Amino acid sequence: MSGKPGSDAIAIVGMGCRYAGAGSASQFWDNLRSGRDRFTRGAPVPPGDGPRDIAAWGFIPDRDLYDAGLVGYTRETAERDPQHGMLFEAMWAAAEDAGLRLSDIGRSTAVYAGVSRTKHVVRGTFEETADLDATFAGPHFSYFHDLQAESIMIDASCATGLVVVHLACQSLRLGASDYAFAGGVAVMETDGTYEYTPNGIYSSEGVCRPFDRASTGTVPGDGVGAVLLRRLEDALADGDPIHAVIRSTVVDNDGRQKAGFTIPGVPGKIRVVERALAEAGVTGADLGYVEAHGVGIPMNDQIEATALTEALGSAGQPLAVGSVKASIGHTDTAAGLAALIKTAYAVEHGYLPATPNTADPIEELTAGGDRFSILPEGRDWTPPGPRRAGVMSAGIGGTNAFAIVEQVPC
Repeated sequence: MSGKPGSDAIAIVGMGCRYAGAGSASQFWDNLRSGRDRFTRGAPVPPGDGPRDIAAWGFIPDRDLYDAGLVGYTRETAERDPQHGMLFEAMWAAAEDAGLRLSDIGRSTAVYAGVSRTKHVVRGTFEETADLDATFAGPHFSYFHDLQAESIMIDASCATGLVVVHLACQSLRLGASDYAFAGGVAVMETDGTYEYTPNGIYSSEGVCRPFDRASTGTVPGDGVGAVLLRRLEDALADGDPIHAVIRSTVVDNDGRQKAGFTIPGVPGKIRVVERALAEAGVTGADLGYVEAHGVGIPMNDQIEATALTEALGSAGQPLAVGSVKASIGHTDTAAGLAALIKTAYAVEHGYLPATPNTADPIEELTAGGDRFSILPEGRDWTPPGPRRAGVMSAGIGGTNAFAIVEQVPC
């Protein structure tokens, strides 16, 4: 691949987020570089064989607060889902990061977003419904700021965060918009504990260890993230700040090529990676990092590692596999945005943060050869060519999403 700007290349010009222990995108990156997880933990629970409550959660700062006036609200109500306001705040932050005023770009700006459905919405007045129902969050932001391109809400389970990025990129590539927001938020009602059950998805110890032999499950977390995207050629022409470039995005579904509806499949993941590589004009050997879905659930990680090693191959530069969920928890609808923002910073700054609490990679990863490794400690990333990475996301029901991200062309 030449690295020259092309009509399909998309620039990440702005990012905004709140994840465990981080009130901004820059603080999120600083936390990741520190190499430790940001879970809030209570008293340790003695090991046992049966169900029990585990006090561990990836809490965001001020998890139910946002600047209502800043994002556009003029009517106060205690019934509003705060997730809407937090999503709007993250999108506003992404525009600010890009050095743009929403009033200057509204005519051609699209919104693709997802909001976790945390409660049943009782139908009331139109205003009450708009404040509570996830369906109306994106259009509400477009209304507040007079954004006139499409404004669409998406729910693809845990894959939502990267699926909205894919659709936003498609909008830009088709010329339907000139700017596009992609965002996701998931902040659950919780006291900071989850119920562990044997053979369930959650960790028995309050620690998430993706692709590690000692892993026992995932840990939940809060999250909200947003990126503002432009066609690369337009961003370069206008001298926009660019964190990273998205060369391709692909979404597919496992269909019935798996053991059950809620179980991920290998063939679908192989297909989505291979298609993304082909659309970007690169091979697996050109990637030096993959930010995996990596939930820490042993079976899921084994399936994902099998697919990644098959699709990316054993030839090429050393390839590290990481997962942000070890640092902040599984943030559901916002997980794909956390993965993309982490990867964009890694590509921009030439540093691969640690995947904390990991040390012993699973056999399915080491079977791919010496090329594949995990990241118990962070390290500088200085490949012989452009820094180029993959980002994987997956959702219950078989949705797979994969993106190819690289550094800004010189």
